[in-house]
Amino acid sequence: MPTMTDIAVECGISRSVVSLVLNGRDKELGIAASTRDQILRVAREIGYCRNELAASIGKKHSQVLAFVTADMGSVEYTGRIQNGVLDAASERGYTVTVHRLKKNTNAEIIRKILGWRAAGVIFHVAELAAIQEISAVLDKNNIPWGTVNLSNPGGIGVTTDDRTGIENAVRLLAERGHRKIAFAGIGTPAKKEFQINRETGYLDGMKKYLPEETPHVLRLSEPEKMNDMAYLTERFLPQLRGKADAVVCESDQLAAALGRAVQMTGGSIPGTFSLVGFGNSVISETFNPSLSTISQDFEEMGSRTVNWLADIIEKKTAAARDCFIPTSFIQRGSTDKQIKGESC
Repeated sequence: MPTMTDIAVECGISRSVVSLVLNGRDKELGIAASTRDQILRVAREIGYCRNELAASIGKKHSQVLAFVTADMGSVEYTGRIQNGVLDAASERGYTVTVHRLKKNTNAEIIRKILGWRAAGVIFHVAELAAIQEISAVLDKNNIPWGTVNLSNPGGIGVTTDDRTGIENAVRLLAERGHRKIAFAGIGTPAKKEFQINRETGYLDGMKKYLPEETPHVLRLSEPEKMNDMAYLTERFLPQLRGKADAVVCESDQLAAALGRAVQMTGGSIPGTFSLVGFGNSVISETFNPSLSTISQDFEEMGSRTVNWLADIIEKKTAAARDCFIPTSFIQRGSTDKQIKGESC
């Protein structure tokens, strides 16, 4: 692998001058532009790559960020969030190390974050309690951190405005003639932040746009029931059939499962009732009929978290607070009244 010494020999210049140029200190020390250009040209020609870890030793912070995620690797949106994180980090000149909570103890992750001298950390978890031990160590070491797809009252938290998204979906359905709008979720009661926000958005929407109607909230007792067609067709679906003309679901996965249950019992979507998912995942497009859904920009969530974190690391801003990205409604074949796609 080519070194600074190789460049110095090729240019006939001392290694110390080469080091100053490659570390961006040539202007402050008055090194001639022609010398700088020669060094950079030779570095490109021989394929020199700077040792970023070594270069960061004398700096106030490294160019390394850590991305810590829960056991969500098989979930589509985790990959999309990670793409946003990686792209934004690359644009800002940072390298990202990736760590899974499920495969490592908190102590192991802390050791790796500190060992890499990470300048900041991005967490993708369902709740702040999952990272309490790790975040306490980061705070003690003055390492800034943020959460993506989760609010963070004490610092950087970037997620979508799920509550408003659901509320406006109810409005759009009501404006197109639906009256008996129900909400379907997973878990009794709603515990995680996104579950609470989405159910609250539904209740707010019903109160605001259909005050004469009684809200109808149904929840599966546990996530595994979503794949139990016997349970869905025999126990869950009867609570909706004939009682709802539209169902807004907590996720695209639940909407697709509910749609299959309707079809298995001789009904149709949107004939039995209109169906709306949440997330705009691949399944919302591949389900037949394709699902109307509330779209989240996962890549933007990841990107914005990185940029905000980088600004704090680089002292470009001292502010740290929650940021809510708007959602949008995507009209597809699962709703029987024409709903023009619009911002939620």
